[in-house]
Amino acid sequence: MRKDKFERLVSKGVILKPDKFSEGDKKRINSLTADEVKALISIRGKLGSRFIRAKATGRSPSICIVF
Repeated sequence: MRKDKFERLVSKGVILKPDKFSEGDKKRINSLTADEVKALISIRGKLGSRFIRAKATGRSPSICIVF
């Protein structure tokens, strides 16, 4: 079975705490286009875990991208 967009972003390390998202949040994320999802995954991959850990604070290594 094919993953929805939310699940794909979780599996690629873009979304680190999926349990914090409401059903409405998941619905909005699943409305992204395939190109938008690919872009988010690409950004995460290009920055890498080392970069994110060095720049992020708190319990989960994460950063916010503001559009």
